[in-house]
Amino acid sequence: MTLTMRLVSAALFISGCAWAQTGAASQAATWPMLPLMEVARELPADPEQQPLPNPGQQPPVEAGPIPQGEPYYIEFGGFENFVDNNYGHWSGATGRIMFRHLKPRGLRRFTPIVSFATQTRPNGSQATFGLDSYINFNKWFYMIAGVGGSPPGSALLWPQFRIGATGLVTIPGVKGLVGTLGASQIRAGDGTYANILSPGALYYRGHAIWSGYISFNQNYPGSVASKSGGVAVQYGAEKKYWIGAGMGGGRIAYQTISLVPLNVRFLSFGPNFFFQKWITPKWGFILKYDYQDELLAYQRHGVAASVFFEVGPVSRGLTTPSGVPITVPNR
Repeated sequence: MTLTMRLVSAALFISGCAWAQTGAASQAATWPMLPLMEVARELPADPEQQPLPNPGQQPPVEAGPIPQGEPYYIEFGGFENFVDNNYGHWSGATGRIMFRHLKPRGLRRFTPIVSFATQTRPNGSQATFGLDSYINFNKWFYMIAGVGGSPPGSALLWPQFRIGATGLVTIPGVKGLVGTLGASQIRAGDGTYANILSPGALYYRGHAIWSGYISFNQNYPGSVASKSGGVAVQYGAEKKYWIGAGMGGGRIAYQTISLVPLNVRFLSFGPNFFFQKWITPKWGFILKYDYQDELLAYQRHGVAASVFFEVGPVSRGLTTPSGVPITVPNR
């Protein structure tokens, strides 16, 4: 699949408009309720950014992801968070593998992603795992769906269970505009859970991708309602570099890096930044920074770094969802 930005981390769409919603542990954020920068970053679908056999050909922007040549995307990294008010040092490791171009006929619409993350704090540690997939229906519509869970650790740092999906559809009449709608449920393991509905949009303009979303959260027990949201922009080109920044905030129902997996008691906000660079067409690195001010609680500075590899025999004869051939650059 082609990413008009990197390719996932990921993570960590639908946790970059509001990178604050996912924190610096992007890998754990590779799931259907991530903010929009992640979705844009990993699988934007703008054929005009792809080398086409006929330079004069101008196909419409498509919502469906475009295939990459290499069948495997592998990423491993780590993150560090520095938190004041005696909350200590939070760190961990992340990883994921994306499987592109599945051969069985019934699975060709799917691009599965297997991910994991670990986190350690002064009060304990825990690991989490996920299975997610891009599902390509046609040139106008695709979705991201997945489930994940966390076995018991020495501390409660990740959700015990999460399930969700996000649909992405091309908006007719507005070139480059893609609408999104995500829904998920997260269970913390201590009896609390949340239902989250997140409408948003992506807008492709030249080499820039703009994104925004708002989340409507309902936390239980107590049916406590809250809202959060974010905006982001990124600039660059696939196989070269991507640079982006975003701002998010509100009473966020779920963040990968937070005091507890579900917490809407505090209003929080903060910016986030990332830089992705291909050293060669086959591998590169990603750097991220985010700041979160959890009002009346703490301030957190998070940094993350990872390396990624796009490996395997290059597939020929790839096309976009509408059938436009894709030229795979010489390696």
